[in-house]
Amino acid sequence: MDRLLSLDETAGILGIKKKTLYQWKWRAKYLSFVKVGKGLRVSQDELKRFIEGHKSQRGD
Repeated sequence: MDRLLSLDETAGILGIKKKTLYQWKWRAKYLSFVKVGKGLRVSQDELKRFIEGHKSQRGD
C-alpha cells in the first residue's frame, strides 16, 4: 500500500507553506488529497508524479 504523507511532510518536501496546500485543495489544483479522519493526506506516489511533472530543465 502506498504511504500517505501528512500536509506537514508534503509541504516540507515541496518547500512551501501548509497554507498553500490548503489553497490547492480548495481550488482542486495539482494534487489529489485523501481525507483520513479529520486530517488530509497526500499519496507518496502522487507527490512523486507531481514533482517529476514539474521539474524544470536546466537552461530553460
